[in-house]
Amino acid sequence: MTRAFPTSSRRRRSHAASGAANRSGSRSPDCRLGVHETLAHGWRLKAGKGCVRRPARWQGRSVNSCRTLSIDSRGKSTMPVKQPSRRGLTVWFVVLAMLLGVIFGGATALLASRKRQDAVEQEKDKQEEKKEEKKEKKDEKKGLPLKSDRKVEFTTDEGTWLSLDASPDGKTIVFELLGDIFTLPIEGGQAKLISGGMAFDSQPKFSPDGQWITFISDREGSENIWIMHPDGTGVKQVSKDANNEFTSPSWAPDGKYIFVSKAQFGIGSSEIWMYHVDGGSGVQITKSKPTPTTERNKRPNAMGVVASPDEKYLYYAAKLGSLYYNQQLPTWYIARRDRKTGDEDNLIHQIKSAFRPVLSPDGRQVLYVTRYETESGLRLRNLESGEDRWVKYPVTRDDQESLFTRDVFPGYAFLPGGKEIVYNQDGKIKRLDLATGAEKIIPFTAQVSEELGPKLDFPQTVEQGPVKARLIMDPAESPDGKKLAFSAMTHLYTMDLPGGQPQRLTPGSAHEFQPAWSPDGKSIVYVTWSSDGGQLWKIPAAGGTAVRLSKSLAVYSNPAWSPDGTKIVLLRGNAYDRENSTFDGGQTENADLIWIPEEGGEAHLILPARGAGGPHFTRDRDRIYVYTPQGLVSLRYDGTDRRTHLVVKGQGLYFSEEPVPADDVVPSPNGQWVLAHVMNQLYLIAMPVVGGEAPTVNVTSPFSASRSAPSLSRRQRRKRKKATRKMRTPRTRSPPRRLIRRKTKRKKRKKKRRS
Repeated sequence: MTRAFPTSSRRRRSHAASGAANRSGSRSPDCRLGVHETLAHGWRLKAGKGCVRRPARWQGRSVNSCRTLSIDSRGKSTMPVKQPSRRGLTVWFVVLAMLLGVIFGGATALLASRKRQDAVEQEKDKQEEKKEEKKEKKDEKKGLPLKSDRKVEFTTDEGTWLSLDASPDGKTIVFELLGDIFTLPIEGGQAKLISGGMAFDSQPKFSPDGQWITFISDREGSENIWIMHPDGTGVKQVSKDANNEFTSPSWAPDGKYIFVSKAQFGIGSSEIWMYHVDGGSGVQITKSKPTPTTERNKRPNAMGVVASPDEKYLYYAAKLGSLYYNQQLPTWYIARRDRKTGDEDNLIHQIKSAFRPVLSPDGRQVLYVTRYETESGLRLRNLESGEDRWVKYPVTRDDQESLFTRDVFPGYAFLPGGKEIVYNQDGKIKRLDLATGAEKIIPFTAQVSEELGPKLDFPQTVEQGPVKARLIMDPAESPDGKKLAFSAMTHLYTMDLPGGQPQRLTPGSAHEFQPAWSPDGKSIVYVTWSSDGGQLWKIPAAGGTAVRLSKSLAVYSNPAWSPDGTKIVLLRGNAYDRENSTFDGGQTENADLIWIPEEGGEAHLILPARGAGGPHFTRDRDRIYVYTPQGLVSLRYDGTDRRTHLVVKGQGLYFSEEPVPADDVVPSPNGQWVLAHVMNQLYLIAMPVVGGEAPTVNVTSPFSASRSAPSLSRRQRRKRKKATRKMRTPRTRSPPRRLIRRKTKRKKRKKKRRS
């Protein structure tokens, strides 16, 4: 009877030792044919079959070779018996060590994790403490960055433009005085300062429950809405705008919202906004620019909003357009807006405007200000019957012709019951009975203490000795770059470059300006100006006698030599228009573009300049470049073949929203670049050569330029990208995926063989 099992050399040695042990006295159990018997150490023998199953720990392993197992007639196996080895004990020791390591290591890791967590929590606590300390320090340092170094104190019993309000119980008046806020008993007396300092606080208004006062303050550097308690405590910022102006805050009837007029920079007109008392970005109610194309003089302007007690309507003064000079009345009217639908009605019109509406406590009457002849007055409109009458004339003069940064009229208020009002006139706070017209003064005394910044006046010493020229005008470099010609103190000078000593070029007493070099550098042309007009002159660059080139008196300016040196191109205007012009920025629109022969003679008209600047030349000898409000233009000497090459725009002044044309654009001699003068700044711009519509460059936002400019940007980006690639450190390429798969399979085979 035979059986197959592995016969590696190591196992053969083990089996031989086992067989020797059996022969020395170990006996196997009896075995009969057809009966299974389990041999020592897991061997299982089926008598009569000659098959032996491998131990469990050999399951799944390949059998490389076999040998026979003999069984004698008594059923005793002659197979060597396998003895226990130390390898099994070693494995158990390793497993036990690993378990102990996991247990103790886990405990250690847990302790370390707790320590790390505690350290993180401690660090968080420290950071929170630091934040709280910084916040406390910030709260302590709250205020304008300008530090006060002096104080002005005095006592007064009067003040002008006092915006005021009355408390809901009618016992207290709150008013502004010189940028501070005071409260005063309704009977009068000593005013109590509740908000002072260097900040300018104004336009206070009581909340419907009388627990809060809202006001406008610039204490954080810009105007915003603030609230505080009537005793001056609990100061809190409501809005957080950085660059807007706020006017005339008022409360919603529920006391949860504050309405205000806000003028955004760049629009120039006031809009109505609503802010929650807890803060936020606010909700816009009216728009000063309903569409992107709305013209400035047609934009709605809303000011001095108040809400009706039933919360259905908003009343405010409205007009079209913002500030402009020499306004023609009427400009303002009283509008009523439905808070649900947004519909707006023109409620009150007057010949000389109507503004600053104030509603009675029951919402049935509206008090407003208008102008009659040269004075302002108060009128009362009954919203139910339509009755409209004067209640007080005159009062404080309104601010219609000005910028109305604190509304068109100072704040005033109804007293509870709606039968009396309080207002400011002639420096006093007054109380008026609407039925009888009886008026009385509410006396007050205020202790003013104004903190002021450092003085800006300082002593200035007048220099003695030779007068230094501090304004060098019209510098022009010679073609070879060795000399400089310029005008200083109304005379022409030349000097060697660099750092030479200036030398007077002409001996005359005329006022000389705008020198221009000839292409060969041997001559200089310039203009003279006087009350009668002026002339065009030429003089040798080394000095000598000047020669007059022009034949008639005129206001000549901006001379330039043609590249061949045969012509001088310049602008010509008349003295009358120049003297009577309200714009002091160079030639008037009535100037002409002309050319005069190099040797002098009659002027030849190229075309009317129509606001064009001085002429320039590039490599193209047959074309003259001039800058117009429509862009940089070139044309021939006879004014034909006009081409627009480039349009340059930038940010304008004050409330200018759209980009404005550059002040001047000068092409480079090679025609590839231009130098643009925009709002006192110089910009160097590449001038692409394109056909059709001229490209536009906005120096305020270069990437929003027209189609030609972005192509230049893409080209520049490609160049930068190539340069960046060259600078990068080369990295090792990853092997192909097929090689990775082969390597993985090879590793698996090796691992299988080891097991």
